[in-house]
Amino acid sequence: MTPEILDTQCIEWREFMEAPGVRYKVLRHHDARRGITLLLRFDAGASYPTHRHPKGEEYYVLDGTLRDGAQTYGAHTFVYHPPGSVHHPSSPDGCTLLITLPAHIERTDV
Repeated sequence: MTPEILDTQCIEWREFMEAPGVRYKVLRHHDARRGITLLLRFDAGASYPTHRHPKGEEYYVLDGTLRDGAQTYGAHTFVYHPPGSVHHPSSPDGCTLLITLPAHIERTDV
């Protein structure tokens, strides 16, 4: 089998319509396109709407600071949210994350 290799600098950042100041790059779809691995970038002061992870979420903070509820995570922090977890992430000074989602999120604020 041949590995998939991406030069992430060649992938354009895409905007989330529902989250101004939050952009993403898809790195890989998995599990029949139900799961995804992506880079996520928050501008300073940006936030993503409250949502649930039916199958959990893993992320690694590459740079900057992510605020998630009462917790703040800096660069080089790994976070695992178990299945069913709900959160509302934001970034006071901007950050970039590497995220793996085994399944699509469910919005809870709509």
